[in-house]
Amino acid sequence: MPSRRALLLFAGGASLTAIVGGVALRATAEDANVPATPSPSPTPVPEVTRASVASGSLLGGTALALTGTGLGKTVSVLIGGVPAESFSVTDDQTISVVTPAAADYQPATVSITLGQSDGTTRAAAPQFSYQAISTVDRQLQYAFTYWQNYNLAEWGRFPDNDCGNIVNQTLLARGWEQNDDWYSDYATTGDYSYSWIRGNEMDDYLASRPDTTRLELSDRAKVKVGDVVMFDWDPQNGNGVDHTMLVSKVLTNADGSTSIKLVGHTLDAQFRDLDEAITVSNPGGTAHFFSIAD
Repeated sequence: MPSRRALLLFAGGASLTAIVGGVALRATAEDANVPATPSPSPTPVPEVTRASVASGSLLGGTALALTGTGLGKTVSVLIGGVPAESFSVTDDQTISVVTPAAADYQPATVSITLGQSDGTTRAAAPQFSYQAISTVDRQLQYAFTYWQNYNLAEWGRFPDNDCGNIVNQTLLARGWEQNDDWYSDYATTGDYSYSWIRGNEMDDYLASRPDTTRLELSDRAKVKVGDVVMFDWDPQNGNGVDHTMLVSKVLTNADGSTSIKLVGHTLDAQFRDLDEAITVSNPGGTAHFFSIAD
């Protein structure tokens, strides 16, 4: 007995017609040859599997290549949370990076993080180890360790004006040695040379050394991290040097000018701005530098 859902098939030529529940469905041989729409290829997940260099200077400037997969849409690179000094995406497998300075110039093993064009971030498998490699590394590490928490046990603190004390300590950390013309036993015996703490005498001593070169404000593009700055707040009075600090950062601005930041004591600071010091804080002030050979 025929069902209410009777199925009728009629074959004719290269087509097949089916009647199901009173509805005619038609298929042709050509339909069987239509290719399926391909599924889109999945976007590879960004992954860094190797860094060409595992460690470098506290001052930054270490060049390394990050290799992996899916790196082509990287828009930022952070080393220990600090933007890379520079980076370029070579292709989907390689990014070239120049490391920034370590945070507070302190040794640390830090993460490498990639920012993607879709707003996501990916942590790289390799990490980067900041180490005190050069003499300037050790100088800045010392300066940023004791810029606020003074090393009283070894060096004491000169009342009212400790600026020369800390700068000279950093020069020892850099590898300089005390001598009869430049020394301090202030924390133990109370003895010290005037070149350790007095601005003009310190200026004369630095000028006498074969490994220093005096630079003027107009030479600021030649100044390096680790160089010494000598301030004269009131040059019209002719009393010479009033203050000293250590260069902690040198920046090239968009207009090509150079900004200089300073670390030191008395007005305790890590990144005091040079130009603000001689214009806003001390209008009419001036400064010069002693660039120190590596």
